[in-house]
Amino acid sequence: MRNTLLFALGFAVLSTIFMAHAGPPLICHPYNIGDAKSLPWLTGSNWNEPDPAYNIRNLVSDTLAILDQGAPVLVRMETLRRAVLYGVNDHAVARALLAQLESRQAAKPSANAYLDYGYFLASLNQIHWLYKEDLSAGVGGYQFVEKALALAPDSPEMHFAAAIMAASPPRPAERDAHLAKARAAKSDALLAQNLATHFQ
Repeated sequence: MRNTLLFALGFAVLSTIFMAHAGPPLICHPYNIGDAKSLPWLTGSNWNEPDPAYNIRNLVSDTLAILDQGAPVLVRMETLRRAVLYGVNDHAVARALLAQLESRQAAKPSANAYLDYGYFLASLNQIHWLYKEDLSAGVGGYQFVEKALALAPDSPEMHFAAAIMAASPPRPAERDAHLAKARAAKSDALLAQNLATHFQ
């Protein structure tokens, strides 16, 4: 009887861990950005809650405006996650944003520009099941986040982004290395909250 109870308890714990990580990690797990500004979004707990009143024709300009104001990495990640989900209903707009992010990192290379382009590419790659096509054309985004980290190797938030990206497709060694560097930032409470929700 005791063994049965221990097995059931262990199974429940494992199931909880599995459920917490179900779904594409860049798409199905929102980021806590506190009171920071991002794209309009409903306030429920669902991962996919775009504001139906939002004019998607403004997606490119609104997204770039947030990114170009020097938004923190967590805000960039959540903004791009929302942009990908808005793009489900208008692939032309998603393509336009991808083109802008690509030209931006090519014309003015910076850690943030590389991160934005790579993160959006990887997100598009993970949502092809909902888009019914792969707008990333198979181009991997992780290589651009590596470029970002070459310019900002001590950024815990960028290592957090890289750890999320290295989880799918799996790169266990890279994920664990990025995760260790992200967790080293003891004074960043918001990052710590996101680490707790995204990595058990």
